[in-house]
Amino acid sequence: MRSRPAPAKLNLGLHVLRRRPDGFHDLDTVFLPIGWADTVSAEPADALSLTTSDPALPTDDGNLVLRAAQALCPWAGAEPGARLHLDKRVPYGAGLGGGSSDAAATLRLLTDLWGLAVPEADLQALALDLGSDVPFFLSGMAARAGGRGERLAPLVDADGAPYRCPFWLVVAVPPVHVGTPEAFRLVTPRDHGRPDLGAAVVSNDLDRWRREVTNDFQAPVEAAYPAIRAARRALAEAGAGYTSLSGSGSAVFGAFEAEREARTAAEALAPSCRVWVEAPA
Repeated sequence: MRSRPAPAKLNLGLHVLRRRPDGFHDLDTVFLPIGWADTVSAEPADALSLTTSDPALPTDDGNLVLRAAQALCPWAGAEPGARLHLDKRVPYGAGLGGGSSDAAATLRLLTDLWGLAVPEADLQALALDLGSDVPFFLSGMAARAGGRGERLAPLVDADGAPYRCPFWLVVAVPPVHVGTPEAFRLVTPRDHGRPDLGAAVVSNDLDRWRREVTNDFQAPVEAAYPAIRAARRALAEAGAGYTSLSGSGSAVFGAFEAEREARTAAEALAPSCRVWVEAPA
């Protein structure tokens, strides 16, 4: 059986610019992959099937893992099979991109298992059909994203090296679910007078992050879900130099300069939230 990790992501800032004629929204965001990850495994079989470690998850085409496998089948030239298993660790419905990452990991895993030569552009197109941020997870590198989230540019430091976050990050997921359609109904798009998210992030200046690295979903989502506001404020009170919602929630995160403060914050939030601590890259 072959396996592949499916890491989560954080949105270091997210601007909702405008609603598009196709019903989607144009966004400006910075994606940062983190180590909190699911694992997708596969082995040869006569037909496609899926099992999961979480009995609450669907195992039919309501799960992006199986849908990704089905999307890849035409490239095999026949009806291929695989026995797939998803070990689910990343909370779903939290703005961490777990389902999208599972789909991307499945595409990579089955391309290898089935020995397919799928051009990267075609793999990206398959990914976009599965979800707006699935293309990001195919690369796994920090990126500035536009469009629906599929127009990607590598995020780089001033010297041109791939961006690596220098802070301790504490991610907390309170036990509430925020539906993406609901979150978009709550937010007010604005496409003018927005700071340059990429430049602000790579500055690694937490004062600048607090001024310029904003998430448009944060205020309306926190107003609707007090538990999310409470978790983010707890991170700030524990010493985080920057706090934010990730995606449309419910996950929040804080950036800490000191490991001790980060771990103390994580311990304080653990009774009420699922928590992940990410060391500096």
